[in-house]
Amino acid sequence: MAQPETFSFSRVTTFEQCPRRYRYRYLDGVREAFQSIEAFMGQQVHATVEWLYNQRLAGHEHAVEAAVGRYCTEFDKAHSASKPTVRVIRADMAAEYYRRSGAEMLADFHRRRFVADGLETVAMERHFVLDLGAGAPFQGYIDRLARDSDGTLHIIDFKTGARVPARFEGKDADQLDAYALALFTQTDADELVLVLEYLRTATAHTKRVRRSQIEEVRRRLAARIAAARSATVFPPIPGSLCDWCGFNDLCEAYPSRRVGPARFGR
Repeated sequence: MAQPETFSFSRVTTFEQCPRRYRYRYLDGVREAFQSIEAFMGQQVHATVEWLYNQRLAGHEHAVEAAVGRYCTEFDKAHSASKPTVRVIRADMAAEYYRRSGAEMLADFHRRRFVADGLETVAMERHFVLDLGAGAPFQGYIDRLARDSDGTLHIIDFKTGARVPARFEGKDADQLDAYALALFTQTDADELVLVLEYLRTATAHTKRVRRSQIEEVRRRLAARIAAARSATVFPPIPGSLCDWCGFNDLCEAYPSRRVGPARFGR
């Protein structure tokens, strides 16, 4: 008997934002024609932050210059290897702008957050698989799992996007609630601290959550997965992010919404 496909938070939200994109990616197995430069830059920043904390775990502290130097080297290497599949969407921008923006974001984070960080890192990119009783396993990767001096675990997620909400809320908060559910299932913790680290502004939003509060998260997440699994039609939902969708060359809803020329790898 075939095993059910594993769901992730990204898979659930893709279905909710655009069922057609969900079908292309997860059901039809179509490979996206391109990756946006914003997503590419975010990956490189995440990789450097992960390197910094792993190096600290190994007993090595690196100055901001070393972190930025590593980021720029890896950005250039990965960008050269990925052309032409990394696309600059905005006509008035170039890849160099995003390279510089990522470097500035990383430098600011290092000076204002990383150096003063007193938490003990438990793991980076901590993988989990969770049975929600929804007919399909749920999995995720915790960017950083850390512990404070009281022994309380902190689930930390790094964000590189331009949008920084005023408080702990929205899709990002829902994602960490789901990750808390996994940690409560896999540990005996009674309380966790959820942290959204916004690297662009070197700020953070936090929330404490108790085991007694988490059953509602399980119920909602299981219902969202069930809705995606039971869907039989997958209409496109055109919107402002269509230019950033790697399937827009396949989608009949896209051409009428195109707002400007896109460029590859510049």
